[in-house]
Amino acid sequence: MTATTTATATSTVPDVKPLQSKKKSTSSRPFTAAAPPPVDLEGKTVPFSQRWGFSSHVFTNDLIRSSVFDAVVIGSFVAFNASPYAIKTYAYLEENFTPFQINAYGTFAITTLLYWAFAGLFAFVDLTGRPRFLFKYKVQPFARVDARDYAKIAQVVIKNQLVVVLPLILAKGKIFPSAISPSKLQGPWETLGHIFFNVLCTEVGFYFIHKTFHSPALYATYHKQHHTLTAPVGLGATYCGVAEHLFSNLLPNAIGTTILQPHWSVALFTFCYLEIGTICAHSGYNFPYMHTSLRHDWHHFSFNENFGPTGLLDILFGTGKRYDQALADGMKRNGGDLDKAREDLLARLAVWEASTEKNDVVEESLDEEDVKKALLE
Repeated sequence: MTATTTATATSTVPDVKPLQSKKKSTSSRPFTAAAPPPVDLEGKTVPFSQRWGFSSHVFTNDLIRSSVFDAVVIGSFVAFNASPYAIKTYAYLEENFTPFQINAYGTFAITTLLYWAFAGLFAFVDLTGRPRFLFKYKVQPFARVDARDYAKIAQVVIKNQLVVVLPLILAKGKIFPSAISPSKLQGPWETLGHIFFNVLCTEVGFYFIHKTFHSPALYATYHKQHHTLTAPVGLGATYCGVAEHLFSNLLPNAIGTTILQPHWSVALFTFCYLEIGTICAHSGYNFPYMHTSLRHDWHHFSFNENFGPTGLLDILFGTGKRYDQALADGMKRNGGDLDKAREDLLARLAVWEASTEKNDVVEESLDEEDVKKALLE
């Protein structure tokens, strides 16, 4: 899977050839395009276990900084819903549209546009390499997805949105429409309670369903497609089969709102907030003051840890111990000589990323057993 080549400390771009795959794959899954062979400035191959979190910059977005994003987004919504502008907005919607139109067409349009717009921002950085200074926040800098593979991912995402999401939203809008009237708005504290309850339900539902999809009986058939993105991208958050998207992605998100039946705006915000969270988690970048991506990126890297979106149940059940160690190791090397050497290499990789033509050759994805062995390097 790795190759050793020569790289000098004075070269502007790594003087290497793309990795050659030993066999061509005919599957429809996306591949990670061949990146420069992962070698340090002395030409030594970077062990597989050290390719995740290679730059210490990805660890600067700690719990406090990433919580700023959540506080601003949630706080802004609660403040808006408590304002006269919200009353006017929902009164206008109630007067001019039917409950079905708002619950069905409105919800689908808003959540779909948000998904493509937000994931598109990360795709732009991936595909253009601009702005270049953001590359230092890439969690797995030796792997990337090119335009052709992005197109394959997009096809699956569109299918899931049209075949799974749209019918469900239409059915809910017809059978269980949420209240639109401003008179049905919850107060600020009740709104916060609804949001946190929904997040908790998503954590519990996703953790156990996701972990079940990792069982030997289900993984190959239902979940392996999603894990072909060993270095995930934002658009690939819903790159999966229909069954997985229905039961693992959508069902946990709907538990809380189904139980509490909040105002339409609260339900919509919850879906959008969770959508932003999963796109950030799959983005491949851990930008300061954004929703952290490290926990779920490690899941794609190591396969069998970090099953939940928040980490609460991973801590409770001990399914994130190697991740905690990797996180601690990354924090320790911040600012040291090793860190400076890696910064130099990353700067050169960023130039290569932005300027080199995409390659048709690919590197085969590791299976779970291969990863377990490689992490011991």
